Amino acid sequence: MTSDEILPLLKSSLRIAGDEDNEMLKLIIDASIDNVKSMVGTNDEFFKENKSFKLAVLQQSTNNFLNRASSSDVDLFDTKYGMQSAVLHLKAQYQIWEANNGATE
Repeated sequence: MTSDEILPLLKSSLRIAGDEDNEMLKLIIDASIDNVKSMVGTNDEFFKENKSFKLAVLQQSTNNFLNRASSSDVDLFDTKYGMQSAVLHLKAQYQIWEANNGATE
């Protein structure tokens, strides 16, 4: 899965019509892909066409884009429960996938 595959979904989710932010969005998506993979496992084969992985990357990317300012005049609250749930679900899927495919790390 690449940032080019996720970019249209992320732009739709964020209601971004133009292309001015594409490079920044791709950077955010790539960092989110790396982040989610580092929390789950390293076998790229597992992540291909995995809808739960795509959703977790989309959630992480959306959060990173919406909270990209280094400072704010409003109090922000940690609301990453959806991300935590997605990663825990992916970890369980990964373990089952690994067991069924005989892969070890």
